[in-house]
Amino acid sequence: MTLNDVTLIAKKVGVGIIVTIVPFVIIFGGLWLTQTLLSKNQQPTIVQSKTTTPHATGTGN
Repeated sequence: MTLNDVTLIAKKVGVGIIVTIVPFVIIFGGLWLTQTLLSKNQQPTIVQSKTTTPHATGTGN
């Protein structure tokens, strides 16, 4: 193997690593950004019903 062959193999391996890592960075970066944007300034919501609903009493009526 000559120096050119080794250089070509190294370049192909480097490109393969970059092509593999970039989609993961995009996906996980997007998930992280979405999580931080959705959880920012979010206050807990309390929902209370103003109407009463009849509950089953088990009397068979």
